[in-house]
Amino acid sequence: MLTGSMTGGGRLLSISQPAVTRLIRDLEAELKLTLFLREGTQIIPTREGKELYREVERHFVSTERIREAADAIREFNGGQLRIASILALSTACIPKTVERFLRDYPGMALSIHSGQSLDIIDLVVNGSVDIGFVAIPPGRNDLIHEDVPASEAVCLVPRQHPLAAKHVIGPADLDGQDFIALGQSSLMRLELNALLQLANSHPRVRVESLFSSTVASYVNSGLGLGIVDPLAAALADKSRVIVRRFAPTIQYSLSIVYPRRTEKSLALRDFVAVFLRAFEEEIADTEKLITATRRLA
Repeated sequence: MLTGSMTGGGRLLSISQPAVTRLIRDLEAELKLTLFLREGTQIIPTREGKELYREVERHFVSTERIREAADAIREFNGGQLRIASILALSTACIPKTVERFLRDYPGMALSIHSGQSLDIIDLVVNGSVDIGFVAIPPGRNDLIHEDVPASEAVCLVPRQHPLAAKHVIGPADLDGQDFIALGQSSLMRLELNALLQLANSHPRVRVESLFSSTVASYVNSGLGLGIVDPLAAALADKSRVIVRRFAPTIQYSLSIVYPRRTEKSLALRDFVAVFLRAFEEEIADTEKLITATRRLA
């Protein structure tokens, strides 16, 4: 109908001319209609053929419109996604996720909130955000949560510090050392305190901070050692700080939380998938950093 010949139709459909001829013949037999008149190498649509084409085209356009509508729903999906995240993720992992996510959802508006885990859980429960990324197990039945693959805390050591010569730092190594600590309410701090008690080790706490990123800043200034989450290792000044493993390991665990009575949209599921890939990349980068600083030590 569009090309005026069997050969042209075959090229358009990427099939042979005999195959086109056979398809038309079978269709005419099934419909009991003559759709084309043959004149040499050309085919001329009959009145019946033109009427049928208009009907087919109308339905084809309807199908295309359905597809376009589905694409629009996927792209815009309500217009906004509200996200709350702990600060540790807000400096690198969440920005990387947002940048990649918006490539596929250019029409989506994102609202990003950074805060502490308990506050984020409250925001999720009361419906102020669609999703939260937290560093504590929620332990509540009024929301849904899924665990992010666990990683391990690392030790930041000033490059000129005697412990920089060690490849693995342990609790006993911290005894009497100037130390930048996470706040007492931090799960990582609680786990570290238990290990220090077992080792009868007593670091000299110079500064306490709620956030690993702040701990990294003080270690950069040479004020002491610090145990931080693996994402904060990227904030270490590589000219001043060595990244070392810490053993026994302290697990760094994250959870993704959602309101229980809300169905997860396609956009929300896609955002989580992009986040998990970005998180894996960040952890892999920390592993490379440990290897690189080992070579430089």
